[in-house]
Amino acid sequence: MWMKNKVLINKTSKFFFFMPIIFLLFSFSCLAETKVIHVLVALCDNKYQAIAPVPKAIGNGQDPKNNLYWGAGFGFKTYFAKQKEWQVVQINKPDDDKILEEIIYKHQNQDVYIVAQAYNGKYIGDTVKDFLTYSAAKDIQTFEVGKVKINAGGKADLVIYIGHDYLMEWSWSKYLPDSWRWETLSKEKQEQQKSRYAAVFACKSQKYFSPALSRLGITPLILTTQLMAPEAYSIYAMIDAWLKNESKSSIRSKVATAYSKYQKLSKPALQMFVTEYSQ
Repeated sequence: MWMKNKVLINKTSKFFFFMPIIFLLFSFSCLAETKVIHVLVALCDNKYQAIAPVPKAIGNGQDPKNNLYWGAGFGFKTYFAKQKEWQVVQINKPDDDKILEEIIYKHQNQDVYIVAQAYNGKYIGDTVKDFLTYSAAKDIQTFEVGKVKINAGGKADLVIYIGHDYLMEWSWSKYLPDSWRWETLSKEKQEQQKSRYAAVFACKSQKYFSPALSRLGITPLILTTQLMAPEAYSIYAMIDAWLKNESKSSIRSKVATAYSKYQKLSKPALQMFVTEYSQ
């Protein structure tokens, strides 16, 4: 009888010993903030963008369904529809003609959302402006998904631009007032900006986007050094590695490997992707 009570006491003691640990782990998981990725896609547009023309069917910037960067085989919408861990939870049709389609995805295993927006190719200037505005932590965009509110735009953890490098033709300076410079922010705001990330999948984006993004204090994740195809397999590889908390060098390698695979290159295109701003 005494031995039975001793065993019972030991089991009870172990139970109460581990309870605070379990409680703390549960509490931390509840306190973990939702991550939000905001993707801005400037639809490929033969008519309104200074690009090398692509076939008419995929180069109509007013037709997201068939567009090279959205509805075509390796466009963002079509490619992510095939990824099992990303579930479409909402599709919106904004009233204006600037954003033609908006899709919100939820990760199956993590508290992570993607807000992806297909911008009318005619308004590529607005796409770049919004991207830089969000990168500056301005203009928070709130979305309701069922009973959940998610903050994107200037509150997004990762902001991604996909499309033609519009800053090859236009100066970034008209989009960024001096009051947005990182040096003018409080220490708290500076730390918040350093914890956010920006990526630009466009030709030679390191050269053309670095002057603007570096002034904002947001951390670069992926930029490009050469002419390239900003298709969704590279973006997927970056997001997947980033969510796994991999190092920048690992993320770069994963992006380069995915790009080389789909572009049928003989080796990973490491020279095409960088993780820092130009000096």
